[in-house]
Amino acid sequence: MPTTALMIETLVQMRHDPGGVPVDQFWALVERFRADLVNQALGILSSQPDAEDVAQEALSKAFLELHKLRDPAKLGWWLRRINRCQALELRRKRLRAREERLATGQVDALRAPERNRPPEADAVVRAVDQLPEHFREVVVLKYWEKLGNDEIAVRLNIAPVTVRTRLARADGLLARALRVARREEEHAR
Repeated sequence: MPTTALMIETLVQMRHDPGGVPVDQFWALVERFRADLVNQALGILSSQPDAEDVAQEALSKAFLELHKLRDPAKLGWWLRRINRCQALELRRKRLRAREERLATGQVDALRAPERNRPPEADAVVRAVDQLPEHFREVVVLKYWEKLGNDEIAVRLNIAPVTVRTRLARADGLLARALRVARREEEHAR
């Protein structure tokens, strides 16, 4: 039986008799989506540990709210939606906390660069963080989650031409931001 059919069968069985699903079947279901959810959250949060925490929270929330899933065939979309909301909420909380620390003069509270990441990657992450939300969404889906334009359009419920337009505009904004960052770095030397 294909993985998707097995997952749908497991969900239907869970809905009717939550205690009747073998544990290994449930964990196979979780593991099928875990990496995708971590990658999605990583694109939004830029932190592996935070992304893993958000994915875990999203899976827990989905399990508790399983009764709200009307169509088991849409499980992947539903999980990604929950995960995205969880990641954006954490990101908003972090930004509010950062703004509060900056307002009170706690400048050392700014995010330190991640270890094991080249310095250029920090500049890219900062540039992506500064993009308006609608541009950042398509960039994360395209480059972090490796989705095609048509998949992005379906996921965001927008036209494929809108995806292409937003990507082109985001690429231009990112290129400009990275040029400025590079000039500032060279000027500081």
